[in-house]
Amino acid sequence: MDALPFIFPGAFFQHSYGIEVGKNLNVNRGVHIYGRGGITFGDYVLIGPNVVITSSQHRYNVKGIPILFQGHERKRIIVGSDVWIGANAVILPGVTIGDGAIIGAGAVVTSDVGPYSIVGGVPARKIGQRD
Repeated sequence: MDALPFIFPGAFFQHSYGIEVGKNLNVNRGVHIYGRGGITFGDYVLIGPNVVITSSQHRYNVKGIPILFQGHERKRIIVGSDVWIGANAVILPGVTIGDGAIIGAGAVVTSDVGPYSIVGGVPARKIGQRD
């Protein structure tokens, strides 16, 4: 097998200096990956179309100061090996996704996902386990 990543046309990477990839990363069309806070992908990761993975977000905790001027909070995302992220999912800063996990289509992942867990929904919650 080829160890190079496969990135479909139309995938978008911003702050790619913060992104580390393992073997055979597969990134589908319309994916947006923002690496400002750092993102690590393991081997054999599948990312479905229109997924958003962002390792930074706007700060918003000071009233009276527009969110635009509060800067960004950065938190590394770690995606293990043999992970499948379904279409239109959103992965938010600071999340760790364990080896073998499946993220259902349209899920919004706000907290860690255990190895071989299957999650779905908004916010994402465990709905199954791979055998």
